[in-house]
Amino acid sequence: MIKKDKILVIQTAFLGDVILALPIVQTLKKHLPDSKIDFLCIPNTVGVLENHPDINQSIAYDKKGGDKLDKFIEILSEIRESEYDIVISPHRSFRSAMLTYYSEAHVKTGFNRNALSFLLTNKVKYVQNKHEIYRNLELVKAVLGNDYDEDKISLKPNLYPSNKDVNFVNHLFNRSNLVTFAPCSRWFTKQLTIDKSKQVIDILISDGYNIALIGGESDEIYCCELEKQIDDDSLINLAGKLTPLQSYTVITKSKALITVDSAAQHLGAASNTPIILIYGSTNSSFGFYPLTSKHSIVENKVLNCRPCTDHGRDKCPLKHFKCIEDLTAEQIVAELRKIKA
Repeated sequence: MIKKDKILVIQTAFLGDVILALPIVQTLKKHLPDSKIDFLCIPNTVGVLENHPDINQSIAYDKKGGDKLDKFIEILSEIRESEYDIVISPHRSFRSAMLTYYSEAHVKTGFNRNALSFLLTNKVKYVQNKHEIYRNLELVKAVLGNDYDEDKISLKPNLYPSNKDVNFVNHLFNRSNLVTFAPCSRWFTKQLTIDKSKQVIDILISDGYNIALIGGESDEIYCCELEKQIDDDSLINLAGKLTPLQSYTVITKSKALITVDSAAQHLGAASNTPIILIYGSTNSSFGFYPLTSKHSIVENKVLNCRPCTDHGRDKCPLKHFKCIEDLTAEQIVAELRKIKA
């Protein structure tokens, strides 16, 4: 019988991917309460795992900059020294596949679209139109086999901001009737234009809402320009000022979250806050939408060029960007009014 005492989950993609991998950990822990589960991710995402009771330790792997080979060898040595019984990798990159294969774990599990899937002990079919959480749970099922119990599935990612996080957010502002707004993405074709975001905020202010802008450091220029154009005390610009768990805390204080297809929607789903999700060049067919929260989707359904990509692009390949330009602020806010009715 294969031991299942020490388990490593590898997800070195973006913040949203890490959040969506948490049900792997939570479901494993429900089945194997005595196991120790570690989680390997990049430094920019490791903070969202803080205080999670089902994670034994988080391991940050800085795969960018410097000597990439040295970093790979260093993290691989750390993995081998830990002598994991099972390694699960929902990430499908070549590098994650190499770490999985050379981990020396008895069980190496990943998707068949993994760059080195032929080296895995357990290959799981990647079904594109299935929600990412359900896809990831297929990896758990492959590991547990007949011991997999549907009653022990955890679908909602659980996040655990500290008291320090909560107090920090409370000291920043104390506003009622709050809507959190996340208009930015690292991909141009997934985010709103500044003009479109301004129109949304103008309507929200007219409706009597306070608005908290959230985003990462890369979104600061966008959000500062938006703040300058709005120039109203109802808008609080928090972009670049918060950790992921602090952004999550802001969302929990909100009546709703309005967001593009970015990590913010997954923070929102973890909080059970109602979500207005705006799709540009992507759509729900790739399996990234709020699974466990009340939500409404705003998208341009008449364009035959959508979706043009599963991740997003730096510019519209057809140079018209109608997937966002043809959406109206009134459409977006109308969905908020419906979902709050």
